[in-house]
Amino acid sequence: MNKILFTLIAFCTLGIGSLWAQGWEVLNSGTDYILFDISFSKGQNEIGYAAGMQYTYDAEGVVIKTTDGGDTWTEIMGGPGTNGIEAVCFVTPDKGFIAGWNDYFAKTTDGGATWTEINVGSDNWYFMDIEFWDEDHGIAFANHNSSGIAIYYTSDGGDFWMLSSGVGHNVQDIAYADANTLYAVGGNECISKSTDGGVNWTQIYSGTNNRYFMGVDFNSDFGVVGGEDGKIFYTSDAGDNWGNFATGYHNFSGVYVFNADSSYIGGTDADIYKTTNGGSSWEVEDNGSESSHIYKIKFTTNNTGFLCGSQGMLKRKASPLLIADFEADVVEFCNWEPVHFTDLSVGNINAWEWYFEGGSPETSSNQNPTVFFTTPGTYDVSLTVYGGTQQASITKEDYITSYICPGLQLLNIEQISISPNPARNLITITGLNNEKANIKLFDLTGKLIFEKQIQENQFDVSEIENGVYLISIETGGMVKQEKIIIE
Repeated sequence: MNKILFTLIAFCTLGIGSLWAQGWEVLNSGTDYILFDISFSKGQNEIGYAAGMQYTYDAEGVVIKTTDGGDTWTEIMGGPGTNGIEAVCFVTPDKGFIAGWNDYFAKTTDGGATWTEINVGSDNWYFMDIEFWDEDHGIAFANHNSSGIAIYYTSDGGDFWMLSSGVGHNVQDIAYADANTLYAVGGNECISKSTDGGVNWTQIYSGTNNRYFMGVDFNSDFGVVGGEDGKIFYTSDAGDNWGNFATGYHNFSGVYVFNADSSYIGGTDADIYKTTNGGSSWEVEDNGSESSHIYKIKFTTNNTGFLCGSQGMLKRKASPLLIADFEADVVEFCNWEPVHFTDLSVGNINAWEWYFEGGSPETSSNQNPTVFFTTPGTYDVSLTVYGGTQQASITKEDYITSYICPGLQLLNIEQISISPNPARNLITITGLNNEKANIKLFDLTGKLIFEKQIQENQFDVSEIENGVYLISIETGGMVKQEKIIIE
C-alpha cells in the first residue's frame, strides 16, 4: 500500500496545529426531532439540509435547511400529516431528494420550497438512505414489505429508478467508494459489494449472527464499517481483508472516510472517534457526554464537518486552515508520457511547493504541474502548501511508477545527439540514419507546442518563444527525450 504522510504547521499566535485540532460546536437545529440524515451538495459549503421525524417509528417528519453554513436552520417541511423522513440527499443546492415511511419518496428542484412525490419501486415500507455519486448516478434502499430489502439505482438523475439484485441480507447503510463501486452493510454483520454502480451485489463478509453493522463509508480502497458492541471494521484493499477495533459498548452509525487512511466514526452518547493510521488505532476526539445518538457524519467541500442525531442534535467542526492533498491523472505509465498533477488542497492557499523524486522538472511552484519521469522506477511525490502563517505538507510514497513500455525503448544517448543546446534558430539532430522522425516540443507544463515529422537532420525553432522545453524524438519505435533551451 502506498504510504501517505501528512504535516500541518502553524506559526505565531496559533501555536502548533493538526488536521484534527478543531472541536465540534453544538448548533441550534430548531427542532427536537430525530435527525437521521444531513446533506450538503458537492462544490459548496453554505446550503445544507437535514431531515428526520418525531419518533423512531412512522412519525411525522421534518426537513430543515441552512443557507449560511450551519449558523441558522429553518424548517421547510414538516408537521401533522407528513411522513417520517429517514433520508435526504441534494445533488445541487436546489435539487434534492427525501424519502422515508409509507413508501414516501419526493424530489425538489427549488431548494425545498415545493416537493413532488415520485415512484421508486413499490410496496416499500420505509426508505432508509439515498446517496448520489454525481448528479446522474444514485442509490437508494428501503425496508420492503415483501422481499425484506430493496435497493434501487438511477443513472438519469433520479427520474427513473431500477431494482438491484443480489443482496440477501438486511441493509442499514450504503456508501460509494468510486463511481462504480459501492458497499452495503447490515444484519448478521454482513457486507456486500457492487462493482457495476449498484446493479448487482455480492456478499463479501459475514460476521456474528443477530448483530448489526450500521454505518459504512469508503474512499477508494480504504473503508470503515461501524457496528454494535463498539465494533469498527476497516480495510485498505477494497474489502478483500478486514481489520477490527472495538470500544466495548458503542453502537456506531455515523461514518465518514477521508483520503489517506483517515476517518471519523460516531454513535452512542454522541461520542466521536477518529483514526489517522488506516484504522489500526482510534482515539476519542469528542466525548459527547450526551444521551443523543449520532446517525450521520458528513463533510462539505472545504472539509467543514457536520453530524446529526437524536433530540435534534446538530454539531459542526470548523474546517482546518490548510489540508494538503493532490492526485495524478495516471500513476503507472510509459516513461515518455507526461503526468498531470491536480492540487486537491483545502484552505486559503497562495503558494505551492512540489517535489518530484525522479521527475523532470524535479520541483515546481505551479498549482497543477505536469511532469515527466523518463527513467523507469517508482517514486515519491511531495506537496507543501502555504497560506499566511500556515503550511501543510503531504508525501505520497511510491506513488508514481514509470515503465519502459513494450515496443517503445529509449534511444541510446550516444546514438542520437541534439545540437546546439541552447538553440536559437536551427536544431540539428544527428544519428537518424536517414530515417523519418517525429519531433515534439513540450513546455514544462506538459503542453505540446510544436510537432513536426522530419527526415533531414535540421528543423527551425525561430518562431518558438525563449524558454526551457522537453524535446521528444520518436523514430523506429523508439523515443529519445531531453531538455533543451531555446533563446
